[in-house]
Amino acid sequence: MKFLIAFVFILLPALGNSRDYSKDPQAIKFANHMAYKYHFKKGYILQLLKKAHHQPKTLARYQGRYKVGNTDFSWDRYKNKILIPQSIQLGKEFMHKYQYALKKASKIYNVSPEIITAFIRVESKFGMYGNEYSVWDSLVTLAFNKNRMQKYFRSELEKLLILSKKEKLNILKLRGSFAGAMGCVQQMPSIQLRYGVDLDGDGKKNPNSMVDCIGSIANFLHRHKWSNRRQTITKALYKGKRFTKLKTSYKSYYKLSTLKRYGVIPKGNWRDFGAYLVKLKSKNKDELYLGDKNYRIITTYNHSSRYAVTIALYAKALRN
Repeated sequence: MKFLIAFVFILLPALGNSRDYSKDPQAIKFANHMAYKYHFKKGYILQLLKKAHHQPKTLARYQGRYKVGNTDFSWDRYKNKILIPQSIQLGKEFMHKYQYALKKASKIYNVSPEIITAFIRVESKFGMYGNEYSVWDSLVTLAFNKNRMQKYFRSELEKLLILSKKEKLNILKLRGSFAGAMGCVQQMPSIQLRYGVDLDGDGKKNPNSMVDCIGSIANFLHRHKWSNRRQTITKALYKGKRFTKLKTSYKSYYKLSTLKRYGVIPKGNWRDFGAYLVKLKSKNKDELYLGDKNYRIITTYNHSSRYAVTIALYAKALRN
């Protein structure tokens, strides 16, 4: 009896991953759409769908059942993992290893090597993470099962097929996150299609190529009007331990005179007439930062104040 129970538990995960998407009505309709609109062969799409492995854990993340667990995503924990000497040292080593690619991207797109490196550190720890899943399996699962972002993921599946065809990539070998974000800067297929570059000159804009990733994030920043002359962020001073006088978010913008009226003073010189006001909550005190247009550009890549501040501080640490 115990053996039978154990066998059933071993079998359950395999059954959970077993599903023939080539017979799914939604997927067949999608294959017809790709054939009609983009001239793919329907049989080719169906063959790929047949090879897709259903990912129940990935699906659960977008159906409200998945819980991250006991991970503490506080600002203290975040900065104590990324803005520490060992992590900064990894960045310096990365910049030395990829100095040619970083200099090339910096020259073409007028974006500093430090900010490119900071993106790659935060997104994938220089390629150590972010390639644990098959992008095809993830996006097929999320495109053809009910979830709160199903329409978005179906669009990304479409872009993935277009990308693989355009760049002659093996779609079944593309690796990424559980949500389908690819490469060292974790770009979704639509972003890769728009901003991907062939920096290594092999004829492909490959999201899984570290050198092409360096070029892609530089291109993204350049096309959003990044400027190396801006400050990006500076710390702000205020009285007390918790700040509640003004609304703070990645898009809360105030004139400098308004901030001063509420007791918020830039630490050091701030060249702009206004700033985005950012609050990051630590255990003992709120940390306030002021951000400029560069800061806002970072938040277009990821709508998170903590994310943008971390990247800016990491780049600053590399420069220093």
